[in-house]
Amino acid sequence: MDAPLFAAPAASSAHSTGGGLAEVTLALIVILALIAGLAWLGKRMRGFGNVAGGRDRIQVLANQVLGPKERCVLVRVGETDILIGVAQGNVRPLHVFPAGANTEAPPPPPPTGPKMPNFKDLLMKGLGK
Repeated sequence: MDAPLFAAPAASSAHSTGGGLAEVTLALIVILALIAGLAWLGKRMRGFGNVAGGRDRIQVLANQVLGPKERCVLVRVGETDILIGVAQGNVRPLHVFPAGANTEAPPPPPPTGPKMPNFKDLLMKGLGK
């Protein structure tokens, strides 16, 4: 009786299996290297086209996390500052400040009161040194 029309050839030697495994492994390494290279290139090129007139027109001034998926972001667009609420699938303007309303304020003074010991001092005290 004749062999079936669509029969796979019989793999009679272990050499052909080892060669096929090496080819598959090499192809996988090449594909993974290509993906890693494209990811690196994507990170490097992320801000390539975002510059308009030599400076960014939209600037993130502050970012405050409010919960696991919620945060407030203070954004400056031109001369106007906008406080934006960001949640999962939802972005809303919370307040629009007039131009020049948010000028740089000096940082608050450090808290006064008894100085808390740092970790190094506590460790040395615990070790008896």
